[in-house]
This record gives sequence, structure tokens and C-alpha cells, in this order.
Amino acid sequence: MIKKTISVILALMCVCISPIYANATEEGLDYSSEEVDEIIESIGLIDSFYVSCSTGTKKIHIKMDTYGSYTLDEIGFKDIQIQRYTGSGWHTEKTISSLVTTNASSYHISDYTASVLGGYYYRVYLNHYGKDGSTTERVGNNSNSVWIA
Repeated sequence: MIKKTISVILALMCVCISPIYANATEEGLDYSSEEVDEIIESIGLIDSFYVSCSTGTKKIHIKMDTYGSYTLDEIGFKDIQIQRYTGSGWHTEKTISSLVTTNASSYHISDYTASVLGGYYYRVYLNHYGKDGSTTERVGNNSNSVWIA
């Protein structure tokens, strides 16, 4: 019984870890749109990322980190939105301009502060961004949520 259980677990691990390859045709590569999306999202410029927020008096404090796989032409944060929860969903209260640096392998902002109306739960949504030559990668990420009076 234990051997069967271990065999099933190992088989599932192999299936889940296996890479996804596109099918080739005689004419060249033939990708379905789903496979193309997978390839674009996993190009490997961005190695890891993090975003969190904390509360202030009618202010939100944001910590953001983007780590590249190596030194990139551009790295940082794009499409930054401060969102509030109104009971019917998350709505953008404020948009922040892109924050990007050049020729770096990471970009860290330890305390970006923005004023908010208050009286809601808030979170931050952004895209971690990397560019190397003509190749770009964006990875969407939400922070935790906090109550701001």
C-alpha cells in the first residue's frame, strides 16, 4: 500500500513538473494562442518580485522589489494602481507613473508614500517589468490589503 502511494505521488510530481513544449509542423512552429501566452509569460527576464503595503494617516506606504535574472536594460514597476475595496470589488483610486531604472539587475523601493481618501481597505496592483533589448516581460502582482482610516 505504501509503495503504491509513493508511486502515485512520484508519477504526479513528474507530470506536474514536466515542461510544456510547442508542437512543430513541417512549415515551422504552430502555436495555439494558449501556448504562445505561456511562452511570453515565462521568458525569464524577471527572476522574483514582491510588493506589500502598510498604513499611515490617510497615506499608503508601498514596498516594491523586482529582481532580474541578470543585468537588464530596464527594470522596475509599471501600471501601478492604488485600489480601494468598495464592497462590490476593487476600484482604482490612484495611478502612479512607471518607476523604472536602467542597466540594473534589481530595483527596490522601500517606502513609496501616496495620499489616499481613507475609509476603505486598500491594496496595490502593479506589473513588475523587465526589458532586455527588444524583449520585455511584465508580471502582475497584488499586495496585501490594509485598512486606512
